[in-house]
Formats: sequence, structure tokens, C-alpha cells
Amino acid sequence: MGVLCQYVNDKTEGKPNPPFPSVRMAQLFYEFLGRYNEWKLAKQQEKIGMTMVLMLGLSALIIPWLFPMIGMFVSIALLTLFYITVKHYLALNEKVSHLYVNVYILHHHFIGKLEVGFCDHQESCQCAEDFRRYVLKNYNISFETGFIN
Repeated sequence: MGVLCQYVNDKTEGKPNPPFPSVRMAQLFYEFLGRYNEWKLAKQQEKIGMTMVLMLGLSALIIPWLFPMIGMFVSIALLTLFYITVKHYLALNEKVSHLYVNVYILHHHFIGKLEVGFCDHQESCQCAEDFRRYVLKNYNISFETGFIN
């Protein structure tokens, strides 16, 4: 009698035997992990976009001083690219913000599950702590605090 933890095969990156008490918890975690990875990728793209915006803006300002004959034409072309890059960066920034809210909500929900109802054991167990250690070790995501790194 009593419910035992059953392990669900891991679908990501070949990590062996994640400690999930149920298929539903595994699905919740994989949904969180997918959105977390999407947010991280968008965040990297945003950093690249910011770098491009800075480089194009500075180039558009410096080129006319370095090359006075053709600098104005190159500067106008760079300003056009700057405008397009800023629009793309702003769209990426909005996407990152939206994804962060989704990831934060799922992270907070998962922390609540870990604290209240992660498994169905009647006696005290280490299921939640084992899962926290597993995720920290394999994915470098902490479920100890309300902050996402």
C-alpha cells in the first residue's frame, strides 16, 4: 500500500532517470524546461541585437569623421541599418519580457508543487529535495528561490 515514485524516461539531452513522481509532473517540468530554453535563446539574441545597435550607431557617427569624402553616404546607409536593427531589437526585447513572465509563472508554480504536493507519499520523503538537486546538477536551474538565473 502507498504510492511509490515512478521514474519517467527523460526526453532531453539524454539525462538518465529524472526523479519524477508522476507523468503529470514530468510533463509540467518539460513544459517549463522548453519555455526556459526558449527564453534563454531569446535573451542571447537580444544581447546580440543590442551589440549590433551599439556598433551601427557608433559607426554611423564615427565614419563621417574618418572618411569625409564618402563618409556621409556610408553614414546614411548605416543609419538605415541602425533603424532596422533598433526595430528588431525592440521586438526581441518585448519577446524576452513576455517569455520571462511565462517562465517565471511556471517556475513559481513548480516551486509551489515542490513545497506542497510534489509526490503522494504519506510519510516524509526526499522526493522534492532529490528533484531539486537533479535539476540544479543537470540543468543549472535552482528551485530553491523565486529567482530565475
